[in-house]
Amino acid sequence: MHECAIKPYQIFCEWIDAEVNEFSSDRTLLFEVVEIDEQYCFFEGFREVSLLMDGTEISIRRVDISKAEVERRAWSYLIEELRKLNPINPRIFEAIKNNMPVSIQRTLLGRALTIQYMLDKKTLERHHYDYQVRRMRNQCASEIPSFSELIDEVRYADSK
Repeated sequence: MHECAIKPYQIFCEWIDAEVNEFSSDRTLLFEVVEIDEQYCFFEGFREVSLLMDGTEISIRRVDISKAEVERRAWSYLIEELRKLNPINPRIFEAIKNNMPVSIQRTLLGRALTIQYMLDKKTLERHHYDYQVRRMRNQCASEIPSFSELIDEVRYADSK
């Protein structure tokens, strides 16, 4: 992983990877990489990287690009993955928006990243996103009791 692509890849792994449908391809996967200290570092293709299995044929193409271009392409890849999600997950959107540098947003989008921008790109109306926000707010996080609490609960039930 290229150092300039770590944050976009982290967001992909933490938020989007769980939303990804299985990827399968009969073709050899091509990864563009940057060589740093005799190591090849990838910076996009997160979906394909996360689903690689032993025996998967890959091909790499070494490219000579700047760190700024690596960062731009990594964030661009992540934005494209966000566009593919149906429906838009508000938590994923916020993670990307809050971590993507404003300069990258302006370079990629010509403006700051907003939910209205994403809705326009997906030709959706605002109420679709608002519904997802309300839905996520209504989901209660449940806490799993500790093992000792479960044992105490069983002991209490047995003593009745």
